[in-house]
Amino acid sequence: MTQNEFINCIKRNSQRLFLIILSFTQNHSDAEDILQHVFLKLWKYDKPFTDNAHIDKWPTAVRVNESKNYIKSPFKRKSVSLEEAPETYTFKEDTSYDLYKAVASLPKKERVVIHLFYYEDMTVKDISALLKIKESAVKTRLHRARKDLKEILGDEWINA
Repeated sequence: MTQNEFINCIKRNSQRLFLIILSFTQNHSDAEDILQHVFLKLWKYDKPFTDNAHIDKWPTAVRVNESKNYIKSPFKRKSVSLEEAPETYTFKEDTSYDLYKAVASLPKKERVVIHLFYYEDMTVKDISALLKIKESAVKTRLHRARKDLKEILGDEWINA
């Protein structure tokens, strides 16, 4: 990977990956650390990538593993509320902030599949392979998450 490819990958993926990592860690500083670690691994990765799509997918998989390692870590610090996180970001519309809060309030298993499916545009099959769970489990989690989001946001939000 050339330096320009690496820089372009960071520009394309930083915010997207950061928000997903933040949904795992629920801590701004830890999310930044994990994101930095993901990009460091990308820089050190010595196998060739086939194209930009491959370069963009690779950090997503590493992000999942690094986030899981963080959660399992005995050094995990106390988490701060996700309520603090949106203060540092701007949302195009108020509904985007409402959606962010609603997704952040979901149980971790549901939150992860929602992020991967909707924000990463991954298929159920890809999510299943990435998380090492059955496709039926991914579908169930998506169904539950959608149901929960509908309860949180209501029908008016969908039609807005």
